[in-house]
Amino acid sequence: MHIIIRTALFLCLLLTASCDKVYTWHQKLTVTVQTPTGEVSGYSVTEITKTHSDSWYVPPEARGVRSDVRGEAVVVEVAPGKYLFVLLDGVESLAYHTFTQFPYTRGSEFNRWARSIERYRGSAEVPQDAYPMMVTFTDITDPASVMRVDPNDFATTFGEGFALTGVELEVTNEAVSEGATERVLGWLEAVGRERFSLKGQPQIGLVSDQPDPEIYLISSGDFSTELFK
Repeated sequence: MHIIIRTALFLCLLLTASCDKVYTWHQKLTVTVQTPTGEVSGYSVTEITKTHSDSWYVPPEARGVRSDVRGEAVVVEVAPGKYLFVLLDGVESLAYHTFTQFPYTRGSEFNRWARSIERYRGSAEVPQDAYPMMVTFTDITDPASVMRVDPNDFATTFGEGFALTGVELEVTNEAVSEGATERVLGWLEAVGRERFSLKGQPQIGLVSDQPDPEIYLISSGDFSTELFK
């Protein structure tokens, strides 16, 4: 009987040691834009969860790191009725690109990196090559009017005197942001239930044939993860 109990305890400890490791933090992305009348900014707090699967009973192809995001895009009203949106796609990797003082690898050191980010409280500028996609709408009431914004050339989209001046990431204790995108884009949930992407299919040819194929893949989920919950 003692042997059975000891064996059971050993198996429990073994399974516990090999369980998935989950790390969660809140990060605040603040975007600042220079306008002809001064600087304006907006921010969004998202929750990032990283699940590291390295259990011996998990198939090799299923091992690794899975990322989950909860929250919404950054909204900045750059002028009356004109909005910049910084989408969610890519925010799960911003900490890696921004807080380079913490070494990161996908191997055995991942857990150390993730624990460091969880415990860290501070901010830094996001490098430009890590910026999430930025978009606007030529008509805020028309989902299909979504268009990409070049972070190096706000003037072409918004006019002379407009420029991106800062994109900052902070690990924070603040609550996850809610509702800002839906207040501006009142149609967001309805369109998300109706079709896969905001623009729908192009009138001519395939998505891959278009000058900017990625713009045809933008969906309501890129603006908020909370729409259908």
